[in-house]
Amino acid sequence: PHGSMFARAAVSTAARRFPQRGLACRALRRWRLAQPGRRVHTGVCVASTSFSDDIRGYDRTASSTSNNNTTNPTRPSSGVTVSIPHLTALLLDLNNEGQHIIRAVVAKGDLVVLDKNKKNDKHGTTELDAQTEADRRVEAHVLRALRSFCPDLVVVAEESYENPTAVIQETDTFDDLTHLNKSVLAPFPGGKNAVVPKSYFSQRAMTMDSERSSHDSSISSSKPPLDWPPHLLDEIDTSRVVVFVDPLDGTNEFAGGARECVTSLMGVAVDGTPVVGIIGQPFFENLDDANTRLGRIVWGGRGLGIFGLDVTPRHLTDDSVELSPKQLTCCINRATKDDRLDQVIADLNLDVLHKVSATGFHFLLLLEGKADCALLLRPGTKKWDSCPGEALLRACGGSVTDAAGRLYDYGNAKYALNKSGLVSTRDARRHFQLVSAARGVAMRNERHNEVLSEVPNTFSYYPLNVSDKSIRNSITPSVIMADAGSMVTKYHTVTESTRTQKATAPPGGWRALTVDVGGCLLTPKEKVVDTYMRVAKSIHGLDTARVTETKILSAIRSGFKKPVPHGNPEGIRYVGDGRSFWRGVVFDAMGGELTDYELEKALNLLYEHYEKPTSWHVAPGAKEAFQLLRKEGIAVAVVSNWDTRLPTLLRACGFDESHFSHVVVSAEVLSDKPEARIFEIAMERINQSIIREGGGNTITASQVLHVGDSTVNDVDGALKAGFGGALLWNSTPKTGAAFDFAEIAEAILQSRRV
Repeated sequence: PHGSMFARAAVSTAARRFPQRGLACRALRRWRLAQPGRRVHTGVCVASTSFSDDIRGYDRTASSTSNNNTTNPTRPSSGVTVSIPHLTALLLDLNNEGQHIIRAVVAKGDLVVLDKNKKNDKHGTTELDAQTEADRRVEAHVLRALRSFCPDLVVVAEESYENPTAVIQETDTFDDLTHLNKSVLAPFPGGKNAVVPKSYFSQRAMTMDSERSSHDSSISSSKPPLDWPPHLLDEIDTSRVVVFVDPLDGTNEFAGGARECVTSLMGVAVDGTPVVGIIGQPFFENLDDANTRLGRIVWGGRGLGIFGLDVTPRHLTDDSVELSPKQLTCCINRATKDDRLDQVIADLNLDVLHKVSATGFHFLLLLEGKADCALLLRPGTKKWDSCPGEALLRACGGSVTDAAGRLYDYGNAKYALNKSGLVSTRDARRHFQLVSAARGVAMRNERHNEVLSEVPNTFSYYPLNVSDKSIRNSITPSVIMADAGSMVTKYHTVTESTRTQKATAPPGGWRALTVDVGGCLLTPKEKVVDTYMRVAKSIHGLDTARVTETKILSAIRSGFKKPVPHGNPEGIRYVGDGRSFWRGVVFDAMGGELTDYELEKALNLLYEHYEKPTSWHVAPGAKEAFQLLRKEGIAVAVVSNWDTRLPTLLRACGFDESHFSHVVVSAEVLSDKPEARIFEIAMERINQSIIREGGGNTITASQVLHVGDSTVNDVDGALKAGFGGALLWNSTPKTGAAFDFAEIAEAILQSRRV
């Protein structure tokens, strides 16, 4: 129904087939025929010559330590980096140990309950905010271990955050816990990333790609590697990482004897986004495991999936799921009183199956499919409650936002309270039904209170009337319109004489999405320098002493700064299969003394490597997000500076006509981003499809959102063409970037429903 994917890009091939390597594209032939007797001018490529902007699709070695925390943009780089897989492995072991400590405290017979809450709810009754000995001792144990792992790491833990003057014991022998099997307690790490995984869970977390794990003796080679997103495999500056810990969530339920609701929560946020979530359930009865009768760990993250659950999560594209709001089952907080919540439940006819004051348990119910949503339409939860669950729900097609549908930022330890409420859903397609209902109730109540106001303030209702500094910036950057009419983005320096304007969605919302490939949709699994070094070693007679990482990177940078190859149209880097460009780069990267035979061998080996789908990591959630958007009537197309092999590679990586209607590559249309022409061609082709398929009104440039990884090629280029521009997160942090395409899809769909 979507027509033939990449029809224009499939040069000299039948429909649904793709260009063969080495074929010159029709556009180039037309260009050459139109230049009789004209000498080709090898002009400088108009695309960005910056290494970080233009080579991101081919290299992951340039990791930035700049900060992306939208709530704390001035937090300085620490100069200390940590491995997210190693950190995750440590947290998994600590979560397992914490569960044993919690059960041992219970077995001792006295929880030593304290009430932290001195406030009353709106009905005048005191809400218990319990803290037990288990809370205190587990958190102290976790903090001591994390301090041994990396003292520069920012850790936000519930008990120490709420009582920062409390003294944390330097040691705890746990001798009084006679029911604790101390053999489960692993020695603390001996330094940064010095983690020896103890439990099965932690060993699994550190089974990274085979190249990396082969150099780490602590990692078992018997397990298949996890598909960690490449940008999380690189060590990350601690200024960009925040760890959230709730040693015992659901303490009120725990103190009241409802042990099954107790969870131990741990989450990792990078650049303000939850990327890893761990939920331990110490009193879960594991009837299938005779050796482990009590306790389980559910963990995972963005791009990893979920571990520890047998339930298969629903995907965004599952057509078998009925979306009627009458079928939604709901979790709410047992102790929280809120009239708006009652109205939303009534408006949507929600079935409240679970009234439990335990956010972590709510997330488990959603993950297991025992509930569809969880609602809290007032301040109450904290970041340590929501960070783990958000990472897990988003890993399987769910969504977590505030009560207005906005994302929280987890990058600043100061703003732990979720002031704007919390709405969580198992299926992101249902999410904005709930958010719209919540906003509708709040607006209705506010307007009722205004009564005689002739001009109601539509932003005076909760949570839009709350100053919440932990709300993330929009994924679309501010547009700066200079007095002279030029356009740049907020990522560049501007003078006081300029005026700013938000690049919000157009009336009616976004109608089309265009997507960059290199460093955005596809990222190499292996570092480019490692690939080049491996190829160099395979060429007999090549002096590998002349081939170093520094020289390889220098050669690639220089290659992108040089004029385009002789014979190419002016400013066009890739023609045909791109060999005219890469031949010079490879020659310099291999030491500059290759024979023609050696050069062709090296080039062939590199081409063979990058033509394999196993060499690339597909952006998490991209396929599901694109299919969802297309089913919702949103056009999706690729716009990329690439050679004519791209359609074949995309097909090999699992993309087809259900994901894209068009693939526009620079080598075919002879226009490189950030030039406006390549974007305009994409819009023209989308409109041709709309007309051909009778799909209604054609789109305008302002209705198209382009997503990429480069501020120059993607955001600036898109804005120049009249598109909206947004960034996808990668190893170089940029303010306001979306972490994955699921967030992009949510923003697009929300723009059409507001």
